Amino acid sequence: MKSNLIILAAISLAACGGGGGGNSSTGTASAAPATHTCTGGPFTTDATQACTDASGKVVTAYVYALPVTIIPDGTVISADTTWSASGSPYFIAGTVRVAKGVTLTVADNTIVEGLKPLPCTSDCIGQIPTKGIVNVAGGMNVGGSNQAQLLGVTVSNIDSQSGGGTVNIQHTHLEDAFIQISNAAPFSMTYSQAYRMNVTPIVRAGSTTYQAGTNGYPSFSNATLKFNTFVDSAAFAFDPSVIMQNNLFVNMVDPLVLINAFPSGQPTGIARNNSFLFKQGSPNPNRTVIESHGTYDASAVHTLDFSNNFWGITDNGTIQGRVRDSTNTSNPRLPNVINYAPTATSPDPATPADPQSGTPNV
Repeated sequence: MKSNLIILAAISLAACGGGGGGNSSTGTASAAPATHTCTGGPFTTDATQACTDASGKVVTAYVYALPVTIIPDGTVISADTTWSASGSPYFIAGTVRVAKGVTLTVADNTIVEGLKPLPCTSDCIGQIPTKGIVNVAGGMNVGGSNQAQLLGVTVSNIDSQSGGGTVNIQHTHLEDAFIQISNAAPFSMTYSQAYRMNVTPIVRAGSTTYQAGTNGYPSFSNATLKFNTFVDSAAFAFDPSVIMQNNLFVNMVDPLVLINAFPSGQPTGIARNNSFLFKQGSPNPNRTVIESHGTYDASAVHTLDFSNNFWGITDNGTIQGRVRDSTNTSNPRLPNVINYAPTATSPDPATPADPQSGTPNV
């Protein structure tokens, strides 16, 4: 799998643009690719060396790290498999499927990558990845006690052919990654750091903002999200069964969405001790933390306990403006109530530290 023949085959399956074209599979549309003779080899970590041929086929692909192991497009993992650090970095050339009853384990210190987005040289809008995808019908466990990495990779369990699997991510660094999760399947993410997760970039006049990806809004039920950091990342939908505790959100690209799916008894999830920070000078326009969605029913208004979270500010009016529920006078037909009081006056000690602590919160 490490021969030059396999590497070149994998490159031919990579999306045109992720390594140098406009149809980027990793989230950023880029300037017109070079069409001269490519001399940089099948992979490069230097954006200026990314190259396509005259027909637009990627010849030198831009990646996060030079791969050691190539996973060809169409690979079906049909027996329990571990991607270990000794074979890392792993490059997914297209789509990998994890069959039902089978578990793929990404071990500690292992890098799994897709194509890296090329920087824009002019205005551009990012695109949804079409390569570097793991469809999970069985199980996928990423990380353990030391850091694994998912770079430009999409992990999905909602694919119609192979969906419904269980995904567990812990102690993992995610960058330019997409996590597409069905609320019918268990999901767990703990002690991880996600940068630009589930977003595509927009570059205008040299300024970059991010928009939530349109290839599937993560929707969690009976899930656990604890001790994670999310920076410039899209939020997700969740119902009251979800344990969402001690997470740090910095410059959320869009708000969390409370699903109108309250259990008959008292909600069992925990949504507290999180930090929601918006930074001065951030070009991301979103300033809403959470909103309720669903069908309005005046006879069945439920309350989500969203108290004891840290908002980075103390002005109650501003905090209230970052919550949209049935008490919102501009849109009173929203369902349910999100009870955010009392708010925490400082971050919980168990919540990850702010990586942008030198920039004021607004």
